[in-house]
Amino acid sequence: MMLNFVVIANPENRRVGLLQQALFNFDLAPATVVAYADLIVGKERLEKFNAPNTIIRFESPEKNFQVEKAIIAAGAEVPDAGNQQRSSASATAELTFDKGRILYPRQWYLGWRYLLHRWEKQLQCSTMNHPHDITVMFDKPLCCDRFLRHNITVPRSLGVIYNYDHLREQMELQKCDRVFIKLAHSSAASGIVAYRTNSHRESAITTVERVRQNGQTLLYNSRKIRHYTQREEIADIINLLTAEGVQIEEWLPKAQMQGCQFDVRVVVINGEAQHIVVRLGKSPMTNLHLGNERGDTEEFLAKVGYENWEVMKQTCQAAAALFPNSLYCGIDLLILPNFRNHVILEINAFGDLLPGITWNGIDTYTSEVRAVLEKGKRDKVDKVDKGRGTRGIDLFTDDPLIWIINHVD
Repeated sequence: MMLNFVVIANPENRRVGLLQQALFNFDLAPATVVAYADLIVGKERLEKFNAPNTIIRFESPEKNFQVEKAIIAAGAEVPDAGNQQRSSASATAELTFDKGRILYPRQWYLGWRYLLHRWEKQLQCSTMNHPHDITVMFDKPLCCDRFLRHNITVPRSLGVIYNYDHLREQMELQKCDRVFIKLAHSSAASGIVAYRTNSHRESAITTVERVRQNGQTLLYNSRKIRHYTQREEIADIINLLTAEGVQIEEWLPKAQMQGCQFDVRVVVINGEAQHIVVRLGKSPMTNLHLGNERGDTEEFLAKVGYENWEVMKQTCQAAAALFPNSLYCGIDLLILPNFRNHVILEINAFGDLLPGITWNGIDTYTSEVRAVLEKGKRDKVDKVDKGRGTRGIDLFTDDPLIWIINHVD
């Protein structure tokens, strides 16, 4: 029997189409699509996918407000020691779409973690990325601690920060005048602030738009980078973000190319650093959806040099290896101005969406499906070894993919 793929996703998301195309490339049947909306409310359950030749892929639950609300609602009753804003399940159901508004990020994560744990207990087959790994990759402080324990270099963390005054105090004590403030459970530069201060002034460059409405502050994600210089505004933003939980780390200088600072998204698939995109920053934030551009990969590799790039790839692969039950991840790599030293900024369970970027002629989704098929081939060969006492490699075609498609049963 051929492998059967199941994708948990918002069906309208373009990621689903990319997976279906990758399966088509190998003459495989389209994946069965299970909507997050149905899985969350129990209309679908994962126990039904219990065949040994079935593999489940969890996709990003992004860009669907109804699903976002359902995840927030799932976290309403999850105990937590923080002082973040909370919303009851009934109040969450009444929320109306307000483009860009940052809504209960800590509670969203509590709901996401709760749901992933529930689905993990339902699993009867393999996954491309395991729910537990996804949970950890959505927790920036937890990932930072894991990397440090395994000697993977990351920016210096200032530790747990409770509010604006506490941040200023710790920056002075730790002799750090520039930091990045990141929501602990966010992606796509949501709620990120590049903050600097000295004895005379301070500034915050951020994707956050601060809006005062009816006597309260609302925060919105914005593609337009904003620059705040007034202490009252900056303190207000930082106080709201820290209440939700943040990762605060030293703001390191980045190497430059084409007149811009940059970092690199590296996709690691099946233990191998493969697809890369150079992200040129017009501001401290390099995310492409903020209007930044892709840099020239060949120029980047020439500037870094073969040996340095091999070391950087090994760092990315070592970071990915700390999540052994996940086939793929996206890693954000910062390279310092000497083009040699580097640190891991973040790891992303859904960081493989790189349209138009290929490695050995194939996109990320095709490479991921290929890796699954190759693992199926290896497993079958292992069974042959045990049953016959011989590998029988000379019986296979030179192209393992053709052999898989024709012979896996």
